[in-house]
Amino acid sequence: MYAIETGDFVGQMFVVVDIQDDYVGCLKLPDVENVEVPKADFERGRNIGIMKYIERLPRSVYSVSKAQYTKNKNEDSNN
Repeated sequence: MYAIETGDFVGQMFVVVDIQDDYVGCLKLPDVENVEVPKADFERGRNIGIMKYIERLPRSVYSVSKAQYTKNKNEDSNN
């Protein structure tokens, strides 16, 4: 989980759920919305302090977050 410390998402938490070649899929909290960040932007944000690594989530919390991310993604593809 990462805390966003500046920019458009300041004050939000990102749970990293899906890492692809070109993007990082995150569940944005507390809004419980999916955000797909280009991988290069995600790495840049980590390197320059836009986001700060907070903690590795307990497995049970991560499982719930991943399930919500998947549900959101499926709902978006059905619309």
